[in-house]
Amino acid sequence: MSGSQSRRAASFAARLFLALTFLSCLLTASAVPLTSLRPSREKRQSPEDPTLHRAHLYLADKVFSDIEDLLDLPDLDSCQMCRQGMRVAKAFSLQAPEMVPAVLRVLCAKYSIRRLDACAGLMERLGPQLVGIFSEMDVDGSDGYYACAYSFPGSCPVPLHQPKPIEFPKPKPANAQQPAPSGETIQVLHFSDWHLDPLYKTGTEAKCSHNICCRNYGRWNDPGPIKKPASKWGDGKCDTPIALGLSALEAIPRLVPNASFGIFTGDIVSHDSWMITEQYVSDEETRSYELFKKHLQDMKLYVAMGNHDSYPSDQAPGRMRPDSYITHKWLYDHVAGIWEKNNWITTVEAEYARSHNAMFMTRPMPGLKLITLNTDLYYVRNFYTMLDTEQDDPSGMFHDMILELQDSEDRNERVWIMGHMAPIIRSLPRSSILFQRIVARYSPHVIAGIFTGHFHQDKFIVVHDPDAEEKSEQSAINVIYQGPSITPLDRANPAIRWYDVDAKTFSVLNTHTAIADIISESAYWEANDMEPEWKLEYTARGTYDHPYRPLAPEEPLSPAFWHNAVERMKGDRDLFETYLQYEGKSSEETMPCHKATGCEHESLCQMQASTVIQHDTCTSEAEALHGKKKKKKPSKKEPFGVTRAGREINVQDYDDQRGFIEGVSEERRELWMPVKRRLEFVKEDL
Repeated sequence: MSGSQSRRAASFAARLFLALTFLSCLLTASAVPLTSLRPSREKRQSPEDPTLHRAHLYLADKVFSDIEDLLDLPDLDSCQMCRQGMRVAKAFSLQAPEMVPAVLRVLCAKYSIRRLDACAGLMERLGPQLVGIFSEMDVDGSDGYYACAYSFPGSCPVPLHQPKPIEFPKPKPANAQQPAPSGETIQVLHFSDWHLDPLYKTGTEAKCSHNICCRNYGRWNDPGPIKKPASKWGDGKCDTPIALGLSALEAIPRLVPNASFGIFTGDIVSHDSWMITEQYVSDEETRSYELFKKHLQDMKLYVAMGNHDSYPSDQAPGRMRPDSYITHKWLYDHVAGIWEKNNWITTVEAEYARSHNAMFMTRPMPGLKLITLNTDLYYVRNFYTMLDTEQDDPSGMFHDMILELQDSEDRNERVWIMGHMAPIIRSLPRSSILFQRIVARYSPHVIAGIFTGHFHQDKFIVVHDPDAEEKSEQSAINVIYQGPSITPLDRANPAIRWYDVDAKTFSVLNTHTAIADIISESAYWEANDMEPEWKLEYTARGTYDHPYRPLAPEEPLSPAFWHNAVERMKGDRDLFETYLQYEGKSSEETMPCHKATGCEHESLCQMQASTVIQHDTCTSEAEALHGKKKKKKPSKKEPFGVTRAGREINVQDYDDQRGFIEGVSEERRELWMPVKRRLEFVKEDL
């Protein structure tokens, strides 16, 4: 062997040793705290053959080399670079599937995609799912393109896939009209985004660097003294403590004593997606639904699954892929069984939910059908949506929705549609277009209302006819009522909503929202041993009804009513500021939206944006008029650091604190240094 060959071999051996040492250290030293609370049902498979295991370790090191080589190629743009990376990921998933979670942990930490504890936890949980997804993905076709566009925003342009025209079972009836008011009224409860945190601890840091605070993170706690102690009743950077959750449930019978039924639009589980396990999710759902049943007693409650109600968070394979669906069958069996046990749905409806991603159709009252959707099936953070992207409706959800709507049209009955998330933001563009077309076909005579949650705010969105040349009273065809959250996370107060509803047409006549001012009053309530005060914040009629042309008492809040409310806000700053106040649930920490700014234009525009493309157009128009939002970009000159609990520490500090092997710190630091950092990943979207 020549001298140069010997040096190359020694260099390769050293690199391989360092990569494997680093990988081994991550596997043992960066374990997520508190995971011992719930054992995971998944166990990593390791090859028993030592030769095969060594080969897989070699492949893992090759992945690191290939990624670095990709970042060094001057002739590739960011999209080409990402798509080549997807090819590397697929090949590695097929050759060494058991190594994928560990390699993802290394890459996540190395390129500072998330903080170290989140990298370790998320990749451990997502890794086995991603192995299956990468293995089945058509990386050279539209699947790979979609995966780059949504997993690494900015790498490839977002694909604006236009779905094919829908062949409806029957044409829309001529002169389809909303039925005339009956003059009879019922009340319906709506609450959303419960996000109970069983690890919430009074007195811990409420102003931390984690996604959610008010917890004891052990060695991952922020350094230094506590800046703001967590209140018993909750805080704006924390999920729901049990005390607040119970207070909300106890308030419901006082606020809505005569509710005919209730809807819950999803998200039971806390936001710590990097720490949860299957057992944790299962236990949270069991205990939360038990609390709902205990406090609501005989009231029927109809539930839609939220993106945090699955394991891993956001992931939901469609039933058309049975080999993938079976990995989540335990979840759908679990929740359907609870809903049936609580007498919220029938045995037949529960069986349907078990085989259809926890979706079901039911009739809460004669003349009304309720269709529930699992909105993860068009959510871009659900990586299963990156498969079969050449199809318009790969999960079959919209096909089933059309059949149910047609059945209701034939029966001359009304329909409510409920799901966790409206297909407006972070949704596949083709899905939002399909949804808008379906709503247009069956409005206003069949669909009486659409009810969602997810964004924690109190909002509404006017759906317009997709064929209309401009938005007007005549083009407004339906309304999406986005329910406010129980969780105060995102610095907004917890809220409960209920509707006055026509007892025959099931059109919404009025909305009522009650809040508990946790943001301003929680410390005072705790200091004085007081319970939270739940009080009426506003009603839709009292706030948005035209002062000179008020609705008659029996008239519903029609799509035209809401369209006109938005148009009035454009010329009435006081009315718009009132809307913003209620959107943030009267929180004193709501971000301001100043007059004649991009924020104002974007907010007003998005109230009437009923597809992803329309929503994004609002943002583009606001940026064109008022400039882009300022985003802090990473400096190419600053040394790479590891973010831990709100402070920057160098790799040597990290080595010392976590007990890494001494003597190789300088070489290991080179492994952490970025090559060029050309891919500026958007952290919160990964």
